[in-house]
Amino acid sequence: MAKGKTKKQNKKTKSMGKIYHKKTEVDGITFDSQTEAEYYQYLKEEMNQRHVRKFEMQKEFILQEKFLIVNGERIDESNKDFKKIQKANPGCTTQAIKYIADFIVHYSDGTIKVIDVKGQKTVDFKIKEKMFNYRYPEYNKLYCVVKYNGQWMEYDEANKIKREKKKNKSK
Repeated sequence: MAKGKTKKQNKKTKSMGKIYHKKTEVDGITFDSQTEAEYYQYLKEEMNQRHVRKFEMQKEFILQEKFLIVNGERIDESNKDFKKIQKANPGCTTQAIKYIADFIVHYSDGTIKVIDVKGQKTVDFKIKEKMFNYRYPEYNKLYCVVKYNGQWMEYDEANKIKREKKKNKSK
């Protein structure tokens, strides 16, 4: 436990891996982080300005289906006998890998983006991002956004700006 922190104080903060996020409530909706709540408010403003038609929150995507390995053979959940085989072979089931998107944004120009709000890309997110992009090409890609210098932008764009600033500073 961090110096000076009590258990009660730590309960106010949700641990997601090694990164701590403070749950924040806006419009009766509880968000995993303050940043995610701020992005929600940003999307509401974008709707008022008619740049965004609508948005969805917390949509689940299956990146890999549930399956069984029995006698060295993979049996997918789509197999008509899956449940019967699963009952006959307890402990052989590998659960599905899921990704829950923070937002699905439908823009006025018809573009749809799947967006995750991050302070930094975790190793886990990078893997799920690759799996998502492979599995759901119709969405073009999974967008990771951050707030940088008061503006919302793609994570990679913000990092590029930071690198340029650092490079120019060292000259």
